[in-house]
Amino acid sequence: MQPKFWKLSQGTREFEFRDLIESINSGLVYVHKDTRGKGTSSTSQAEDFINANIGDYFYLTHGNEGIYLLGQFIGPANLFSKYGDGWLEREFKFIFASNNRSSYSGEHKWWTPNDNSTFTRVPEHEVEQFELEILTPYFGVTLSDFGL
Repeated sequence: MQPKFWKLSQGTREFEFRDLIESINSGLVYVHKDTRGKGTSSTSQAEDFINANIGDYFYLTHGNEGIYLLGQFIGPANLFSKYGDGWLEREFKFIFASNNRSSYSGEHKWWTPNDNSTFTRVPEHEVEQFELEILTPYFGVTLSDFGL
């Protein structure tokens, strides 16, 4: 089974840098229940966050202020987050810290940090581009490290 990769942005309007660090420290990531879908998607980004599989990977951004970690979901979504009313949370396992502090300046895709999206899957046909744009420059890993 091929792993799925997602972009998860805890945006700069909703999360101060301190909140982002506390999120990482607690092993929890958040998406608001009212986060709508992208384009003509039949599901919202919040629904995608709820329905992402345990074992799926995500990379965490703070808007396009930086890429911080690669994580893996280890539990289902909690619909009653401690973060506050309307927030969903998921527990994750820390896989890799980013080794690159620069903002992303590559091609614009829904799954890249320079897009105004919250939780977006990297399409299977773009996983190799994800490797070149995110995995290798920010984490020093390749798809072969994930058995691909």
